[in-house]
Amino acid sequence: MRRRSVGIVVFDGVQGLDVHGPADAFYFAGYALGDETAYAVELVGREVGPLATAGGPRLHVDRTIDDPALRPDLLLVAGGRSALTAAEDEVFVGHLADLAARSGEVGSICSGALLLAETGLLDDRQATTHWALADELRRRRPKVDVESNLIFIRDGAWTSAGVTAGIDLSIELVRLHHGAEIATEVAKNMVVYLQRAGGQDQFSSHLAVRQSTNPTVTDLLAHIADHLDEDLTVPALAAHARMSERSLQRVFSKETGTSPGRYVERCRVEEARRLLELGDDGLAGVARRCGFGTAETLIRSFVRVVEITPAEYRARFSRPAGHGV
Repeated sequence: MRRRSVGIVVFDGVQGLDVHGPADAFYFAGYALGDETAYAVELVGREVGPLATAGGPRLHVDRTIDDPALRPDLLLVAGGRSALTAAEDEVFVGHLADLAARSGEVGSICSGALLLAETGLLDDRQATTHWALADELRRRRPKVDVESNLIFIRDGAWTSAGVTAGIDLSIELVRLHHGAEIATEVAKNMVVYLQRAGGQDQFSSHLAVRQSTNPTVTDLLAHIADHLDEDLTVPALAAHARMSERSLQRVFSKETGTSPGRYVERCRVEEARRLLELGDDGLAGVARRCGFGTAETLIRSFVRVVEITPAEYRARFSRPAGHGV
């Protein structure tokens, strides 16, 4: 079996998960392969020694970025808010360009795309990055064709979206290196999707519950989650909350950043996704259980939110009940 060396470029204030997510994906690949040396990961930075991450915990840099003997099979540039500062360091960018030229596959994670882009490797190519920095990448490097709603893309170099998308990219690399079965085992062990549907703007219906500070809205969100197959129109929700419809819409939108109708739709789509993954009910049955009423309504909402049809989703993500992924 071919063993691959992986270099992850880091800098002061790097996002920890941009480093540990891919590193753990490669670790689990080795675990699945029965060879923990299948991927040898080293951290590459300005100097060898400790380095602080954005969240505080420290990493240890193994190799310097200007080491001429460093020739990784895979080079990944991590991100973080300080990637913008690193991108202004012409010496560091120059060493990165030289290292990329000596590497096999090259890619970036999250805002690492802004640093990688300074080498010119992304010019006249499609690339993605964290959604909040897509415009900044366009401004800094007008020659880069920025696709801000992709999870990852390969056009010459690999680039991936925000933070956890580095895990998606790493699992895809494992799939290309070792096949779908090993990639699936990695995804199962990490309790993530083998292939995430949709783009960066996909929505998790549970996020707003954690973000809301209004007890009335929090109660409404819980009520919605527990009664997806019931009447969840604005009048019904207003009655449950003992509020006027106008007040409900105003408060709900302020707390969650979306309208009640859109939130309910996305909750129902998320439940439909779960049922499509784990069960074998027909679309009509899934639609009834999620509160869509008809298969046609389910299909329209599913395509609007997930960007593929329920049938396509089931074909890609269906799995036996009890499996994590």
